[in-house]
Amino acid sequence: MLKVILCGAGGRMGREIISAAQKDDEIRIIAGIEEHNNPFVNKKIEDIPIYDDITKVINEADCVVEFTNHIATMENLRKSKEFRKPYCIGTTGFPENEIAEIKEFANLFPIFLSPNMSLGVNHLMNLVKETVQILDGYDIEIIETHHRAKKDAPSGTALAIADKIREVKKGINIIFGRKGIGDGRGRSEVCINAVRGGDIVGEHRVLFFGDGEFLELRHYATNRQCFASGTIKAVKFLVKQKPGLYSMIDLIKYEYKTSY
Repeated sequence: MLKVILCGAGGRMGREIISAAQKDDEIRIIAGIEEHNNPFVNKKIEDIPIYDDITKVINEADCVVEFTNHIATMENLRKSKEFRKPYCIGTTGFPENEIAEIKEFANLFPIFLSPNMSLGVNHLMNLVKETVQILDGYDIEIIETHHRAKKDAPSGTALAIADKIREVKKGINIIFGRKGIGDGRGRSEVCINAVRGGDIVGEHRVLFFGDGEFLELRHYATNRQCFASGTIKAVKFLVKQKPGLYSMIDLIKYEYKTSY
């Protein structure tokens, strides 16, 4: 039985992960972490005690799962550094300097970092890369849609998709939305458009426009269960790994013996 600490236990994803863990015989969430002013601190969620300091319980854990914000994630990571526990991060919105710091931590203990824990959307990213190679010269656009409460834009997944495109097309220029009057679309542009509204869990569309045709690759999350089940898979994968930085692509390669 793997003992897990869940940072952000009271949030939408936290609740979904708790539900997924309760259905899994190999995972037990032993504690949740929230900020000190959170109303759940010193109480319980689904019989899971909630603390405001990860160092109070981290010795008891086999792995830490993080779904908070980038500031809270970095604070928890720094506090956890000396304990060197496997650390699974689903938080998004990290600036470049924090990504660099996470990579330094990964030299000491295994870290799983993914802007999207869905197996489907990560498979989409590799389909995008393959399609870019085949449809050379096509115009590419990314459209992502999320609920009104999402704080970061564009989504971490949209940025990760753009990185996959950049792996093939080195000279692309990523832009965010369009306005004004100009000379039309630049041939090297890839535009990310972020849409926010309602309770949409998440949709990512990648459009390839050629002359006389266009191709669309699309992933739609109907609920958060796909992210929670992916997180459970990530924990089981991560505890077997040596120090290093891992992603959902590494998990897919390991689990499904694919050659992404």
